[in-house]
Amino acid sequence: MAKYSTEFKYKVVERYLEGNESYESIAKIFNIPDNKLIRVRVNAYQTLGYDGLKRSRKKQSYSVEFKRNAVKLYLTEEWSYQDLANNLGITNPSMICTWVGKYRKHGIEGLEPKKLGRPSNMTKKYKTASKSKDKEYTKEEQDRIKELEDQVYWLQMEVDFLKKKKELRQRGKLKKKK
Repeated sequence: MAKYSTEFKYKVVERYLEGNESYESIAKIFNIPDNKLIRVRVNAYQTLGYDGLKRSRKKQSYSVEFKRNAVKLYLTEEWSYQDLANNLGITNPSMICTWVGKYRKHGIEGLEPKKLGRPSNMTKKYKTASKSKDKEYTKEEQDRIKELEDQVYWLQMEVDFLKKKKELRQRGKLKKKK
């Protein structure tokens, strides 16, 4: 019933609590597609009062310990999701269902909050750069690095020279054809 106002939800709940009509008949009267929505709201109203019908505008976050205790209660006490949500003061019983599913699939790690978004590559680059700077080289290693750097420089110069020579030959052939 997220698309319904709190006043509308209260009106529906009051109508049911008068005791004259069933969930199905109230769902037809108010054009609500599923009578389960009414049952959940009535239950929330009975346990949490008017606040149980309000839609929370801020995201409620729960600790891993709270989630673990809720899952433990569900698995050991054989309570329904709705009953457990009522006892813990949670307005959305399907949240407990999600926690139980994650716990069964991943264990306690499944209840821990996940970082959102794409992981940063900056920290990885920074860590590898700092590792290479921290390493001390022996005198032989430093000499070998210098020798290889010189060799790379001269090979790059040779490649550049050969590319330029090839380019000049192609230009000369084009001039002769014209």
